[in-house]
Amino acid sequence: MKKIILIFILFIGTACYGQSCTFSCAEPFDLSNGASRFMSNITGSNMIGEKIAKIILKKSIIQNSEGGKYKVDLDSYSVKDLKKGIFKKFTLKGKNVIVDGTKFSEIKLKTLCDFNYIDIRDPKKPIFKTDLPIEFRVVMTEEDINYSMQSNNYRRLISKINSSGFLKIKSDRIKISNNQFFYYISASVPFGYVTLIVNSDLKIRNGRIDFSNTRLVNESIYIDLKKLDWLINYINPLDYSLKVLENNHAELSVKNVEIKNDKIYADGWVVIPKN
Repeated sequence: MKKIILIFILFIGTACYGQSCTFSCAEPFDLSNGASRFMSNITGSNMIGEKIAKIILKKSIIQNSEGGKYKVDLDSYSVKDLKKGIFKKFTLKGKNVIVDGTKFSEIKLKTLCDFNYIDIRDPKKPIFKTDLPIEFRVVMTEEDINYSMQSNNYRRLISKINSSGFLKIKSDRIKISNNQFFYYISASVPFGYVTLIVNSDLKIRNGRIDFSNTRLVNESIYIDLKKLDWLINYINPLDYSLKVLENNHAELSVKNVEIKNDKIYADGWVVIPKN
């Protein structure tokens, strides 16, 4: 079961977005016979098996994350099925979660199908025998995003911008105030040194969070807003943070994003397609 949770939360890589992120829930197959499932439930062995699996999963999460408090729930058909990698539902709730340098104040992952099958006979090469759609909900604060922006992967994005020659970013941070998103960038440019204060709206485009209607708060500085919009989206810390919910085989689609009480709320789903 350890590898299942690693796939759920240690997710980094590329993904597809938008309408291609589809899935179908499979009808149950390869289940143990009804008598076996009945005995597993009537004797309580299934409940014990679920408790053991939860302990293993929670321990694995803690070992493979850099911080956070977690609650794990798992529903199975029987102990025999659970050992094969067949389960009904899985839910993960976390607070102050840090994974791969990315921080979330809250995160919730929940499988969307009532039958899920991951063949784990070879833990190094799990076989997804069904689509595995997972609903996610995250909450990010100003502190969370600024923490994530200090990760090595995010700093590599900044280095790419700096190597372009257009400008060299010396420092950057975000601020959320009165439910408005602000990006502060201090950079050297061909004509000197500037501090840009950028205010942007948030919207969903092709299943990802995009900045739109980008505008400068410090209006005394002139810069091509088309270039600024491209720049801000290239180093978009919100899109970067959610990429921790992807892996090389997963499909991520953000459905909603909003700012409430100076916190960013986003939800959508991740789909790991069957092999």
